[in-house]
Amino acid sequence: MRIPPFHREISWQRFFAGFFLGLIFGWLFFLFHFGTVHEKLILQIGNQSTEIEKNEKTIEILREDQDEQNRDNEQLLTVQDIHINFINQEEVKLSELTLHELRGSLESELEEVRSRNIETVFASHDFIIKSVENKTFIVNDKRYKLKVRQLLLYTTVEIHVEIVLAE
Repeated sequence: MRIPPFHREISWQRFFAGFFLGLIFGWLFFLFHFGTVHEKLILQIGNQSTEIEKNEKTIEILREDQDEQNRDNEQLLTVQDIHINFINQEEVKLSELTLHELRGSLESELEEVRSRNIETVFASHDFIIKSVENKTFIVNDKRYKLKVRQLLLYTTVEIHVEIVLAE
C-alpha cells in the first residue's frame, strides 16, 4: 500500500501551511489571553489579601477595645432595680394593701442601694441583711419583722424575705 504524494500538490501545501499557521496563531492568542486573565486574577487576589489583612487588624483592634470596655463596665456595673419576694405571704394571709405597704417600706429602706456599684453593695451585703432584719415595719398599727432568706445581687437586687409578726 502506498501513501499518495499529497505533499507535492499546492492545495494540500496551502492547507497544511494554513493549519500550522492557525495552530501557531491560536496558541499565541491563548497564551496572550491566558496571561492577561492570569495577571488580572493575581492583582485581584493581591488586593483582596491586603483588604483581608486590613479587616483582620481592624477586627483585632475592635475586639481589644470591646474587651477593655467590658472589663471597665464590669467594674462599673450598678444596681438598677430592686425586687422583693415574700416567701410566706399565703401563710400569713395579709391583704394585698398590707403586702404593698410592706414592699414599699422595704424598698424605701433599700433605696440607698439603687445606682450603687455592685462591688460596693456586695461588700456591704451583711449590713443590708442586718438592717432589714433589725427594723420593725409598722403597717396598719401592726408590727412586722422581716427575715432575709436569700439575697441575690446583680444589676437587679432580688431579696426573698419571710414575714414575721413582731411582739
